[in-house]
Amino acid sequence: MRAVVVEHLHQQGSLHEVPVPEPGPTDVLVRITVAGINPVDWKIRDEYGHALPFVLGQDFAGIVVGSGAAVKHYSQDDRVFGIAREHGAYAEYTVVPEDGKGQPIAHIPDSVGDADAAGLPTAGLTALAAIERMNVGAGSTLAIVGVTGSVGQFATQLAKNRGAEVIGVGSVSHTEFQQKLGLELYIPYEVEEAAQTLRRRYPDGVDFVLDLASDPEAIKGYADVLKQGGTIGSTIRSIDAGFFKERGLNGLNVNLDESPQSSHDGLRRLAAMVEHGELRVPLAAEHDLEDALEALEEVKAGKVTGKSVLTVEPRNLN
Repeated sequence: MRAVVVEHLHQQGSLHEVPVPEPGPTDVLVRITVAGINPVDWKIRDEYGHALPFVLGQDFAGIVVGSGAAVKHYSQDDRVFGIAREHGAYAEYTVVPEDGKGQPIAHIPDSVGDADAAGLPTAGLTALAAIERMNVGAGSTLAIVGVTGSVGQFATQLAKNRGAEVIGVGSVSHTEFQQKLGLELYIPYEVEEAAQTLRRRYPDGVDFVLDLASDPEAIKGYADVLKQGGTIGSTIRSIDAGFFKERGLNGLNVNLDESPQSSHDGLRRLAAMVEHGELRVPLAAEHDLEDALEALEEVKAGKVTGKSVLTVEPRNLN
C-alpha cells in the first residue's frame, strides 16, 4: 500500500509502498477513503517524537475490509471513522482496535460524507471535551482565543448550541468569521490587545475563556477578563492551575487523551450532530494523498482556517 512514512529523525516523511498492516484478533482493517490533517500530526513528527518508522496522521474515514476473529461490532463494508494513532492515517489502509483506549472508532451515518467524518475526530472531540469540562451553559459568555481554527470553529458551534454567547479572538485577515460563526464580537489580535478589549467590552467579566493558542506566560493575561469563579481552559497545556487558583479562578488543561469524550460515544455524538444539522465540519481544503506533505506544511504555517483533508484513491488490497 502507499503511505506517508517517517523513517528517520528530523525527516519530513515520504510517500512510498509499505506492507498493509495485519489486524489482530480484536482489530479492524480499514481501507481509508479520506484522512484528516491536524496540527498534532506535525507536532508528533517534529516535537513529540514517535517510534520509528511510523505513518503520519491519525484521523480517518473509510471502509472495513477485514477484521480479527474476536471483533463483534464491525463487519465487512461498514463505513467507519476515528483515530488511528498506532498505524497512522496518511495511507491507503490502517488498523484500529475495535475497542482501544485513545483510538476510538464509530460507524458513519448514511447521510454524513467521508470528508466530513474524517474532519471530525481529533478537532471535534477536543472541542467537545473543552466545552463539557468547562461546563459552558446557557446564558454564559465564552471567549475563544484562536477561534478560526477547526477546534475553535467546533467549540463555537457547540457553545452556541448550549445557549452561550461567544466572542472570538483571531487574525485581522479573518474578520468575516464574526458573521460566519455568529460571534457576538470578533477581536483581531494584531489590531488591538485582546484582553484589554474584553475588559472594556465586558467590564463585569466573562464566564469562560477557551485558549487554543497562547503560551503559558501569555495566557495569564486573560485572568483579568474573567468573572470571579470563572474558568479558563487550554488545549495546549498552557495553564498553571495554581496561578489562576490564587486569583479565585479555575484553570484547566484539557488533554484529549485523558478525556471521556475521546471515546466511541464521543464520536457517535459528533456524527449525530452533523447528521441532524447541529454541527458543521469546517472543511477548508481537500488534497490528494500525493500532496500530503505540502498540505501538512500549510497547516503548520497557519495558512488554513478550518480542516484540510486528504482524499485517497481506492486500490485493491495486495
